[in-house]
Amino acid sequence: MKWWLVKLSLHGISQSLHPLGPLSDLGLYVDTSTSWGIGIIISGEWAAFQLSPSWKIEGRDICWLETVAIELLTYFLESRGLHDIHLLVHSDNQGTIGALNKGHSGNIHVNLAVCHTHLTLMAISVIIKTVYIESHVNPADPILRGEAGPVGKQIFPSFKLPEELSSCFPNA
Repeated sequence: MKWWLVKLSLHGISQSLHPLGPLSDLGLYVDTSTSWGIGIIISGEWAAFQLSPSWKIEGRDICWLETVAIELLTYFLESRGLHDIHLLVHSDNQGTIGALNKGHSGNIHVNLAVCHTHLTLMAISVIIKTVYIESHVNPADPILRGEAGPVGKQIFPSFKLPEELSSCFPNA
């Protein structure tokens, strides 16, 4: 609540109320593995974030990691200049989908990722609809098994990770 109080007291934060058009499927997929990290697919391009050995602390679990994957996806969307659009995002974690839809979770770490995600999306006037996809058909899943896509399709972050994530993904 303190975090929201600070964010809501900042000037210049607003949300546009104009329609964003129909739901667009740009091929946005996320998947995670607590033994490896995060895989993200954006329109056939891919990104990978390998976890550091020290990522796991109390409260950071697979649901947190899946929610962070969507947080990182939103940073990619922002860095690509996407705005004023309604997007479909695919995830294989029902807990993450529920937390994003509700706007909160019982887990403080998941809540922080949800807050970062919503603030980023609000700033660029993007609404996401997160839908469930089974892991075995998720195009982001092979990244976690070392079957990354073509080198020419790999994308790298052009954004700085939030401080609390930079130690989790030291090679980002």
